[in-house]
Amino acid sequence: MNGTNGTQRENESAHHHHDHHGHSHNHGTLVDSEISGIRLLYVVLLNFGITVAELIGGLIAGSLSLISDSLHNFSDAMSIVVTYLAHKISLREPSEKKTFGYKRSTILAAFLNSLTLLVIGGFLIKEAIERFANPLRVGSITVIWVGSIGLVANLLSMYLLRKWSGKDMNIRSAYLHMFTDALSSVVVILGAVIMSFSNLNWIDPLLTVLIAAYVIKESFEILTKSINILMQSAPEVADVNTIVEQLKKIDEVQDVHHVHIWSLDENTVFFEAHINLKEDLPVSETMNIESKVKDQLKSFSISHVTIQFEYNGCPECGVIEESDV
Repeated sequence: MNGTNGTQRENESAHHHHDHHGHSHNHGTLVDSEISGIRLLYVVLLNFGITVAELIGGLIAGSLSLISDSLHNFSDAMSIVVTYLAHKISLREPSEKKTFGYKRSTILAAFLNSLTLLVIGGFLIKEAIERFANPLRVGSITVIWVGSIGLVANLLSMYLLRKWSGKDMNIRSAYLHMFTDALSSVVVILGAVIMSFSNLNWIDPLLTVLIAAYVIKESFEILTKSINILMQSAPEVADVNTIVEQLKKIDEVQDVHHVHIWSLDENTVFFEAHINLKEDLPVSETMNIESKVKDQLKSFSISHVTIQFEYNGCPECGVIEESDV
């Protein structure tokens, strides 16, 4: 049995090397395209500029909504930076110390970024609630001018990314972020216009709550997803029992147990399991069964597979072994 497992591991190692290379090639558009990379840099600089301008403008005008909009722009700028830099790090080759490579750098960065934004978003909502009780006069003219600068910068960012937004998933994501930022700027400007013609100063904290709530919602979704990946939870696309039932339909398979399914990053799903065979087959014949297993798992977006074939092994084991580590 040890010989079978050893050969199987060697075969898996060869497959894994090939899969990692293919994955890097398919998702390398963000790095390979020099033009889109430069444009992303311009977008990041524009958004950091908006962030600083709106933060200073918000403090001068006493506008929480402008400060919360600066948070919104900052979060999007950071998400682009994180995506770009972490993606470049993730392409580094595996080593003896980092046998899985650096793919989880993107997940770790997303976790830290979203956690920080949740805290800031919560603080802004707390401040807004206090403003409802004691509304302050907001410098509407300052808000309108600074908000307009933010709107123009966001529209420029959209223009810079538009050509590539339909070709690259990462660019498209950044483009949509800029679109929501532009809408947020419009809302802030409209709120300032209304306040300049009326005494409805509660509009500013109301807009703050709405914008901060949106940021919290987006951040919480990213935080939850990153925690699930870091905790090696089974991804949503892969229901363990459904997968096991599918594999048991393969003629030579008796049962499947000791199953582990987890994600290395957003795109790379791993599967490992023990498979009991109906007959005591030589290693050369198990290679054919392994191919059948991999073909079945492809439909569940699983690309990395490690199988331990057995014959009359673990008769009492379940699909998920509670004592297994």
